[in-house]
Amino acid sequence: MKVKEIDRTANVAWSPAVQYPVYLAAGTAAQQLDATFSTSAALEIFALNLSEPGMGMEVVGTLPSESRFHKLIWGSMGVGGTDSPNGLLMGGADNGNLFIWDPAKIINKQDALLHKLDKHVGAVAALDVNPFQVCEFCFMYVCVCTHVQRLGNQST
Repeated sequence: MKVKEIDRTANVAWSPAVQYPVYLAAGTAAQQLDATFSTSAALEIFALNLSEPGMGMEVVGTLPSESRFHKLIWGSMGVGGTDSPNGLLMGGADNGNLFIWDPAKIINKQDALLHKLDKHVGAVAALDVNPFQVCEFCFMYVCVCTHVQRLGNQST
C-alpha cells in the first residue's frame, strides 16, 4: 500500500531512527534523466507527515548541487546535541566528491556544507557509516579504492 510519494529521479536516505520528526533526503540521481531532460541537480529534504491527507511530502529544505549523487546516507552522529541536532548527511557524487552537510542547516536555510572531500576523479559508488562507531564512515570510488574516515571526537 502506497502511503506517500515524491516525484523525483533521486537517490534517497532516511533520517536516523532516533530523529523526530522523520525526514527523507533526496539527491538527484547520477547517470539518470527525468522526463524533462533537466541537467540540474539538487539535494532536497522532505518531511514525512502521515497525518496529512494526500500522497505528497512537504519540501522543508533544498540545496542546488554542482553534481549528481550515486549514494546518500544520513548518519546519527550528533543527533540530539547542539552542533548537529539532526545528524549528518553524506553524499557520494558522480564527479568523485564526497559531501557532508548538516541537515538542520539545510532545513533552516543556512550554509549547510560542513566538508567537501575531492581526493579522486572517479565517482563515489558506495558509502556507509559504522553503526558501532558513529564517527566513522566508509566510501568507495569506482576504481575500487576504499577509504575509511573518522569524524570528530575519536573516543566515541
